[in-house]
Amino acid sequence: MSAIHRYRWDDLRRFAAALGSAVGLDRARGLALASHLLWFDAAGAARLGIATLPDWLEAMEGGQVDVRAVGRVIGERSALALFDGQNGIPPLLLERAAELAVEKARETAVGWVRVSRLAAVRSVAAVTAGIAVGPMVGLVVGPNRLWGMALPSGAGLPVVIDSALAAAGTGKSAAVSSEDASRPALSRRDASALLESLGIAAEVLLPDQGWLVAAVSVPALEPLTTFHERVASALAGRTEAPGRLLPQAWDAHRRAAREQGVALAAPAWKALGDWARRLAVDLPRPVDP
Repeated sequence: MSAIHRYRWDDLRRFAAALGSAVGLDRARGLALASHLLWFDAAGAARLGIATLPDWLEAMEGGQVDVRAVGRVIGERSALALFDGQNGIPPLLLERAAELAVEKARETAVGWVRVSRLAAVRSVAAVTAGIAVGPMVGLVVGPNRLWGMALPSGAGLPVVIDSALAAAGTGKSAAVSSEDASRPALSRRDASALLESLGIAAEVLLPDQGWLVAAVSVPALEPLTTFHERVASALAGRTEAPGRLLPQAWDAHRRAAREQGVALAAPAWKALGDWARRLAVDLPRPVDP
């Protein structure tokens, strides 16, 4: 097995921002990108986290994404905005689209943002979770039939459901509870057909390299405490499972990352180290065992 070392969250954030600055990203946006990626490390999905930074550095250095693009609104209605991503850095531009959706939802209860000219990401879990802090229901649909949703909960952290988290290993070690097993479920064939239909609908709705970001204000629907109670009731007896990040498990991951450091396997650290040497950026030191 590859050796795993741990690094302080803040050290990795500064290190990642310095690497981004070295390929032309301004420091504030470099810190924002680093925080976005480290969100996944702190959620127990390391394969989607800071280990993916070399891919973004390569895209930025090679001009596949525009480090200067901040996006612009090209059309607007009371509850809808059309947002041109300008081929910018997808995680940052999706977060900006989420901010626009939340702003709309605060005024009209529902906010929709249709994003064009923005490449794919591996997961939208961090974006939907940010919306749900609102307190809003967050929904993002994008290329490659990627989708995610987050629900505010009374536990403080939202419930996050994401199509990419399952592949990243989140929740895979959790056993299925008897309560889960007793709930009615679609057959695999019917579930596959349903997901395919949802994917087709999304492809029709979205332009090429397009996204849909939505926010729904919970207080506009019902009292927040009532919504929290219904979320708790729906999750009663359920455990963390592939693609489902629950507040208690998420909080445990976050505390471990902050207190013990972010774990990085040797291959991921080697890739980051190679970029650091190329760009003359100092490497952070691992946390002492």
